[in-house]
Amino acid sequence: MDSNALFSAVVQLLVLWLAISLHEASHAWMAAACGDPTAREMGRATLNPLHHLDLLGSLLFPAILLVLGFGFPIFGWGRSTPVLEEKLRRPYRDGLLVLFAGSFANVVVAVIATVALGIAAGSMGDSARQAAFQALISRPGGESVSSFPVMFTLVRLVTVNAFVAAFNMIPLPPLDGGQIALRLLPADWAERLAAVRPYGFMIGVIMAMIVLPLLFIPFYGILSLVIQFS
Repeated sequence: MDSNALFSAVVQLLVLWLAISLHEASHAWMAAACGDPTAREMGRATLNPLHHLDLLGSLLFPAILLVLGFGFPIFGWGRSTPVLEEKLRRPYRDGLLVLFAGSFANVVVAVIATVALGIAAGSMGDSARQAAFQALISRPGGESVSSFPVMFTLVRLVTVNAFVAAFNMIPLPPLDGGQIALRLLPADWAERLAAVRPYGFMIGVIMAMIVLPLLFIPFYGILSLVIQFS
């Protein structure tokens, strides 16, 4: 593995670990704000990756994606954040807030990184724009990775956080989106959806690898416009 490929792999893993840690910590922060300090007392309201990462979901699975070179951002998952709904002040409303908090935090970071990407592209010139396009639309590994590491890192901050948010919002339990759907759907529909729970996570991972990249095409188009016209 050459130095550029190694750099890109390390950056992507670090960005993913940040996204996962932010996601899980946000669940813990929101739960504590709504009356359940369980996760905070367990040390989960922190951005320290050691408190959140899962060996399979945060290291082995993303590493496989990096080695295979799939044309979408690497993604993964951490250890679930414990929430005791009976401790929440308003269990139905607060439970929804806790579930939304993780992906919302990832989206906020993606938006901030998009603004920073536009500013950087506008101030660093055409070569930096080209490096950003390469990081966005192709498997990195060329000289632009080492020549413009800031652009590569910003692109990955945007895409990885957005992908982690979208993955967790897939409406299949036990993913956050599935848990939200169980609360919002009519009882008979929720019962049918709940039956998918034993297989929901695996189906969600497969959907993230096959369906989400297609849904992200418009998102990549918007990022391209941000880079081009900054």
